[in-house]
Amino acid sequence: MIHALASRRPVLWGTAFALSAALGGQSLMSTPASADRLLDEPSAVSGYTYVTQTSASNSDSARSVSARCPRGKVVLAGGARIVGGGLHVLLRGSYPGHSSSRHEWLATAEEILGGTTAKWSLQAYAVCATKPAGLAYVRAESPFNSNSPKAHAAVCPRGTELIGVGARVRGASHRVGINRMTILSRRSDSARAAEVVGTDRAWAVTAHATCAKSLQQSFRESSVRSVVGPARSGTAFASCPFGSRAYGVGFQTAGSLTTLNRLAPMELRPTQIPLLPALPVGGWATVSELTPGTLNQWSLKAQVICIR
Repeated sequence: MIHALASRRPVLWGTAFALSAALGGQSLMSTPASADRLLDEPSAVSGYTYVTQTSASNSDSARSVSARCPRGKVVLAGGARIVGGGLHVLLRGSYPGHSSSRHEWLATAEEILGGTTAKWSLQAYAVCATKPAGLAYVRAESPFNSNSPKAHAAVCPRGTELIGVGARVRGASHRVGINRMTILSRRSDSARAAEVVGTDRAWAVTAHATCAKSLQQSFRESSVRSVVGPARSGTAFASCPFGSRAYGVGFQTAGSLTTLNRLAPMELRPTQIPLLPALPVGGWATVSELTPGTLNQWSLKAQVICIR
């Protein structure tokens, strides 16, 4: 697998994002700018903690795993990674879970109908911290019906900004998977899902947004990673500015509608502060063609929210 390192050019949050294009299945494009647009307020995030959890590795047809925050911390962002499975596994959820006694990042995945004998495992990643001012968890669900594909956007409350990005599919098990999670603006994200096995069963996709006030926030995108022919998967990395940490991670894809409907994220997660200063902090996005794959060309961009 070839890793395409990100362009280090920052992107202004003020760039006009094409929300309607994102919901319609087309790639979002943004314009590079000469400097980060950071808020003047002190950082509202403290007590950063990074948690990972891995499931068993076997050929079970479905699994879920959660990365739980330490006591006294809240979940702000996270991600998921599917290891193995021979391109037969659908990501069904990567989203925050929260209650008065528990904060965690949840990941769920299922084999495509028909299954596979290949072993696979699922990893969940959680970015936890002391509760910031104005913390809000927003969920926005699409209509629950048998239409495909579906996309839906979540918008942070006025006065707050996006810090975490998530998505979840409900219904039509083993037939529908997430195939895009995109950061749209300073306050919004979207989730897209599609049937990979035709069904008349009803299902819905939910976009999750974690929001907070006064974030010293910047946004980065990777360069475009083109995938064609037998490559079957692409990886992109969006790096954060020096001195900041990675939180929400999203990705954009572009290609024909038929191709987009057969793509699935295998890895979508922020990285923690590295042990070696030379290694960047940012967001990984690995997207693969589901079996039987396609010969059509498509492209990938990784996105990450960075906070000082």
